[in-house]
Amino acid sequence: MQSNFRYIAEELRRQVEDSIFSIGLLARVFARGKDHESLSEKLQRDAGKYSIGGKLIQDAIGIRVALYFPEDIPLVKSILESKYRLDLSSSAIDVPDRDQFSVTRYNLVFRLPEDLVGNFQRVAAGEALDTCFEVQLRSILSEGWHEVEHDLRYKAKESWREHDDLSRALNGVVATLETSEWSMGRIFDELAYRHYKQKNWSAMLPSLIKIRMRGQIPDELAQVLDSDTAAAKDLVRVDRSRLIKCMFAARPRIPMTMENLIYFWNAIGPQHASLTALTPALVSESASSISR
Repeated sequence: MQSNFRYIAEELRRQVEDSIFSIGLLARVFARGKDHESLSEKLQRDAGKYSIGGKLIQDAIGIRVALYFPEDIPLVKSILESKYRLDLSSSAIDVPDRDQFSVTRYNLVFRLPEDLVGNFQRVAAGEALDTCFEVQLRSILSEGWHEVEHDLRYKAKESWREHDDLSRALNGVVATLETSEWSMGRIFDELAYRHYKQKNWSAMLPSLIKIRMRGQIPDELAQVLDSDTAAAKDLVRVDRSRLIKCMFAARPRIPMTMENLIYFWNAIGPQHASLTALTPALVSESASSISR
């Protein structure tokens, strides 16, 4: 059964995806709107829990973001907080204890943008639904595990009774996933460092920043990095999270090319004269909008 909220959910998915993709982050974004049958079932299952004027259902619309690299989860949270109003009291961040096997999940509740509230209220038709949407953030490897766990364990709890050993074993798979995620990150870091040592700048940058970017580093810029050892050393030590946050916040937005990224990084940070001399006016203007 199709959801009456599917058009609002799709619009929010597009907005979230555009924000993430505008700075080259690697992710998959999904959306769903609960249908009338699902909402009615939830209201009946928790009879009396939800009511007009009381507690309201907050997940009629859900967005799920699966990120290629787990370190991007808090980064995307920060980006979404700059775009939508976070309902902190209704949000939850599940970070496992050091002696526990579990996935890291951010379940965030945001208020709907004003331009979508009216349409949402018309579709809600007086039901006990809050004018908000839920965003789940997790890594792409843990996303696959969660889908299996949700459908085949969470929804089938009776099947797992008296089989705690297998339940623990299923949780143990998460440890393998965490190790795989950590290993992937280290592999790309090592690849970036090897290209740095070889002065292969166009190969180094994607492995170092781990985002989608266009083009190659032009010869003029490559020659500067070849000769300016200090600039090259600073670049390989870049604060990736800060750079991406600044590129998202900067105005005007600049095309996500390799050379623009290096010029922007230099302009908001070390300001090596050799790179500043080559920096286009648009990049300088964009970088100047960021408070250092």
